[in-house]
Amino acid sequence: MSGRARRYMSKRNRACDSCRARKAACRIDRAPPCYLCTLYGKECTFLQPTSRPRQPFPQVVSPQLPQQAGISTRSEQHEVSPVGDSVHYDILMSIDNDRVNHSTATAPDGFHDFFPENGVSLSGDFGDGTWPTGFTPGSFIYPPPGLPETGRLEDGGSSQAASLPFLVQENGSSICLDTQGVMTPQLLGSSGDMDPLLISRYQYDTSGAFHFKNLNIQSVSSGPDPTQFLLSNPSIFVASREENGCENVSVVELRQELESLVPGDIGIRLINLFERIVAPDYPILGPPGQLNPSTSPPYLLASVYLIVEPFTKFDERLCIDLAYDKPSAVALYDIINKALPHEIHGPKLCIVQTMLLLAIRPYPNPIVLDSGFKWSQLATLIACAHTLGLHLDPKSWRIPPWQIAQRRCLSYFIYSTDKWLALSLGRPPLLHYDNWLVTSPSQEDRTVSGLDPSAWTNIMKRAELDALLDRVLTQLYSPRAINTISTDYEKTIALTSPLLEDLFSWHRPVSAPSADFRSSNQGRPIGLERTLEMNYHYIHLSICRAILRPFLPPTVENLNETEYIMAREQARIQAETCISAAAEFIHGLRPEDLEALWPAWSATAFSSICFQILHMAASSVDRSEADKWVSCLHKVRRDMRLKADVLPCLHLGLLRIDSIFWKGIDNVLHLEEHVRQAFASGSSVGRPLGITGPAK
Repeated sequence: MSGRARRYMSKRNRACDSCRARKAACRIDRAPPCYLCTLYGKECTFLQPTSRPRQPFPQVVSPQLPQQAGISTRSEQHEVSPVGDSVHYDILMSIDNDRVNHSTATAPDGFHDFFPENGVSLSGDFGDGTWPTGFTPGSFIYPPPGLPETGRLEDGGSSQAASLPFLVQENGSSICLDTQGVMTPQLLGSSGDMDPLLISRYQYDTSGAFHFKNLNIQSVSSGPDPTQFLLSNPSIFVASREENGCENVSVVELRQELESLVPGDIGIRLINLFERIVAPDYPILGPPGQLNPSTSPPYLLASVYLIVEPFTKFDERLCIDLAYDKPSAVALYDIINKALPHEIHGPKLCIVQTMLLLAIRPYPNPIVLDSGFKWSQLATLIACAHTLGLHLDPKSWRIPPWQIAQRRCLSYFIYSTDKWLALSLGRPPLLHYDNWLVTSPSQEDRTVSGLDPSAWTNIMKRAELDALLDRVLTQLYSPRAINTISTDYEKTIALTSPLLEDLFSWHRPVSAPSADFRSSNQGRPIGLERTLEMNYHYIHLSICRAILRPFLPPTVENLNETEYIMAREQARIQAETCISAAAEFIHGLRPEDLEALWPAWSATAFSSICFQILHMAASSVDRSEADKWVSCLHKVRRDMRLKADVLPCLHLGLLRIDSIFWKGIDNVLHLEEHVRQAFASGSSVGRPLGITGPAK
């Protein structure tokens, strides 16, 4: 029968053996294999005899699912969909155009009474090493520590209701929103056509769900501000995906392609490297051990392999195994690009995790700032996050505490990434404080991070700095703020004074000596402390740039005013203090800081320092000041040149500032005579210490 086409869901043809064993609908568009066999890499056969005749399905789907006479005992209900497909997926997809039911099981009225009161495990796979999309440990969807594990069947299924990701309740009241198998949750917005206040009046079942043919409405909170999600069947996006040319490449094919690039043993070491270097700064994939080369989504693994590639030199085996034969970054990205266009139509948390890793990943070419692509990448990430409701705070939702914590962690890191990329690329942030509720993690969220309390304290400190950065971008760098204060030094000082005060207050405990300031892991620094130090200098520099803005160029009518002169001098003193500290930070960089200064905005932080020194030199009021800044610039260039071979984040700033000297400073900038003389008499940047004389 494998060579003959058959009508989709035809009542004259029965389901294949695998789908009948799963109690799942057998979807064949033209000819076998069916959709599920293709997805899970199983052989699509029609050898087993039919066990019982099909039963008609009622014309109207009731909110309360009818009890099927063929299922009456507890043991039989535990056998429904033993490989992880949803009983609702079976029901909704089992009706053909002739209104004939092809499913072999429906959920009885007492279905939810058979779930254990203290939760269920959601960690079972299909027995053949494959997992449904978005339902793997590696995609940050896992049972929290302490939940009871269910028994395993011989076919790899679970002996409990863990194999039913739909309507899984914990503690009798919460619903596992993000472990819904093939169904994808999409938020019903408060201003959309389906008014949440009206939807809250639906006759939900005991799990808070209301069922239609191809989608469910899942209520997660009620009250004056109810929240509901649409759980959509993948089939409803088929036309849109085909129109956009989104080819559905099976997970099996992607995994085989990934394993041909990165064998399992190499993948495990890359994952260990990720958990040692990246995860302490961005614990978005759960505790260590959640990622697995054989079960995690291939596109998520590919993003992990891409982001840790610069750190392979720190692994005793990878430094040799990958010395001459590194996995192709182009091929790894191709795996991601094959999956993302298809998955974005119904995104899940593993898609958001993948795109967040790509957004924070350092630029593949350290001397090219691919700002257009990076910003578009961030915008797509934020769009998917909005679809999943990550802009809301789920603390009051009827979902398990571990899912609340994982959503809050993802929400915070998306918010943080938006701010730092906006600063580094000179763009207005895409996220506004009023439209994003989780702007800082809480102590309760640490449970899903796998971090110890001291490491989580650094995450909390970074959140404080992110909040300050948001104020800087809003008050000093938004287009409306620039139009208002760019020429008004009094308003600028009034705005920047409290920002500086809060920044210095934040920095005091960070800069104070402590035993764990350079805490180590296997002899190397964890890195977040150094990242925080770099972020501090970057924000300080941004505030000082805004303070200098009203005085550059000088306002003619205020040139002789005493207050204006004093304010300008004070602004330049503040800038000098800031730049001196940043220059000292560059001078103190060490090779091991590669593990800390890798996020995408690290490159622009050092480039900004170089250009601000150049600006201070070009705007110097006399020759002595100009000589001081020219000397500082050459010193910073020399430090960066000596360290750039081991710290790729220095390449961009060094190239950009060097290109000005290559072109000729007089051919690039309009300079006053005393500044031109200072540059002309400056020493060469590459000359050894102690050698003087004009540059040749």
